[in-house]
Amino acid sequence: MLRRRQYVFNEVAALYDEVRPGYPPAIIDAAIAQARLPSGGRILEIGCGTGQITVPFAARGYSILALEPGEDMAALAARNCRNYPQVRVLTSSFEAWPADGRTFDMVLSAMAFHWIAPDAGCAKAASVLKPGGAIALVWHLDVSQDTSFWQATEPIYEAYFHPPEKSHTTVASLAERAAVYAEAIDCSGAFGPVQEARQAWEKTFRNGDYLKLLHTFSDHRTLPEPDKTRFFRAIEDAVERFDGAVHRRYETLLLLARRR
Repeated sequence: MLRRRQYVFNEVAALYDEVRPGYPPAIIDAAIAQARLPSGGRILEIGCGTGQITVPFAARGYSILALEPGEDMAALAARNCRNYPQVRVLTSSFEAWPADGRTFDMVLSAMAFHWIAPDAGCAKAASVLKPGGAIALVWHLDVSQDTSFWQATEPIYEAYFHPPEKSHTTVASLAERAAVYAEAIDCSGAFGPVQEARQAWEKTFRNGDYLKLLHTFSDHRTLPEPDKTRFFRAIEDAVERFDGAVHRRYETLLLLARRR
């Protein structure tokens, strides 16, 4: 199931590109500053999706090799980066990609590194980083638990996810996984102390965009039928009760450590 969920994003590449949120400039700037990334530095990006974090780094002049296992996702990323000739998008997983002695100033992964085994992922990242280079891992955490819509839809999640998820869209799971990767970095012996940055932001989804967003979540897409259809109908009814507007609160988390 883990591997299947990892690759379902490619089924909805265009939708993912349309509705998945980008990354706050403050997080991009924090990653660059904490990594001491040199001007024109080389970045290896793992799981670039359709390029949501690739583009802002490319716009700042960095050279990027972006890995993405989904062919349709990779094609969209390449199209979104077409104005940046220093970006190359390669259809490959990080695990299958041969380093061939190449080294980078940063290994970057946004909303993707949790699909990689922590110890192996950190070890391979360290192996392709220059001394003093940095691993930068980014996640969006949904912190909307005290909003009316979250509380109204909690019974729906309890009814259709078995065992019930601890929170919507595996938010707690992502936070817990981030902690696992921070520990793996610490325990690897290859990196200095893990630094952290957080940026809070909010977004209101309208005109059906919230339902579109849910259709890009792996755990939602792999919900078995007929529960999947019933679940989405129940969420759609809830959205209508809120006049078609869903307000969400997010916190973007950056974990960064420099190679010894």
